[in-house]
Amino acid sequence: MKLKQHNNISESQVEDALVANLFFLGKILRLHADLKLIARQLRLKDGEERLDLLLSSGKDLCLVELKVTRFEEKFLHQILAYKKELITLQNNDNLIAGNITSFLLVTEAKKKQSEFAKRNDVELIVYEPLDVLKNYYENLSAVAPFLKIKPNDYGVFSLGLINRTLIQLSKGETKQNEIAEKVGLKSSSIHNHLRVAKEFGLVRERNKNYFLTDVGDKYVEYFNDWIFIDRLSEKQIEILKQFVAKDPFYSSTVFGVYSVVESAFLLSRNSYPIQLNDLRKIFQTVSGKVKEWQAVKSLSTATYTFLNFAIELELLGKIGQQVVITPAGFRFILMLQLHKSIEMIESLST
Repeated sequence: MKLKQHNNISESQVEDALVANLFFLGKILRLHADLKLIARQLRLKDGEERLDLLLSSGKDLCLVELKVTRFEEKFLHQILAYKKELITLQNNDNLIAGNITSFLLVTEAKKKQSEFAKRNDVELIVYEPLDVLKNYYENLSAVAPFLKIKPNDYGVFSLGLINRTLIQLSKGETKQNEIAEKVGLKSSSIHNHLRVAKEFGLVRERNKNYFLTDVGDKYVEYFNDWIFIDRLSEKQIEILKQFVAKDPFYSSTVFGVYSVVESAFLLSRNSYPIQLNDLRKIFQTVSGKVKEWQAVKSLSTATYTFLNFAIELELLGKIGQQVVITPAGFRFILMLQLHKSIEMIESLST
């Protein structure tokens, strides 16, 4: 007989997740009408015991007692006592009228225990806390994009390569093919340059026409001399650094820059300078691309791309096979952590 794994999770955490998604709780309870929360951790009488959840489902009331362990008979006595007190409240007009259905959620129960509960008018339901928390994560991902965002490699190995395309936009060109003809590159290359520019908030697209944003206009003002057009100027570097730090989840490319710097910072706490091979491994994990970048070539190429972006922004440096964080990079990390926390809190509060 296979033993159940021990649940190292508190009832309150599972309860939080269920309350956040009453639709999922309704599925567990096998109810057809929508659930509405009436009370949570409701204290009854003068004791310390609290009823976990009191909900309504149509015209009925649902008393839910939640456990993260196997069935014990004392749980049944507990929920029956709660139901008795609720009925007293109804009789005294202190609680809305309605049939009260009692539910006891446990992680494991035998058939005879379920039958025993049924005879006492209690629905004994076996559930998995892991399923509850997994569902909570999936629902949270829909409103908190930072949980799902992953970096994409568009084949642009240097941020400076997008400069010629941006110059054409500043001159009034808006079509991808026309820009390609002007700069002497394939249309597919210009397409990738425009995608990277969009990811940094420099360009916007409307009806297959491309235009500089306000940030893009400012970026174009600070080009280096034409001889060094493919290199970023100091002011351009500052514009991009501020953009990444203020919203590290803005796009997949911005997230890639954040991820590689964050990876370097994490590794620096163990050994310094950072070995490039170590950076590749942790970057794969931090960026959420363990499945996609399994091939050595794809991981090496992606790491090279985003490491190069971070080097161009003067956040990281590379000497041979060793990577260092620059003084500007350490300051950037502090600002990044601040804005990252703000973004996450705002997403979680929606």
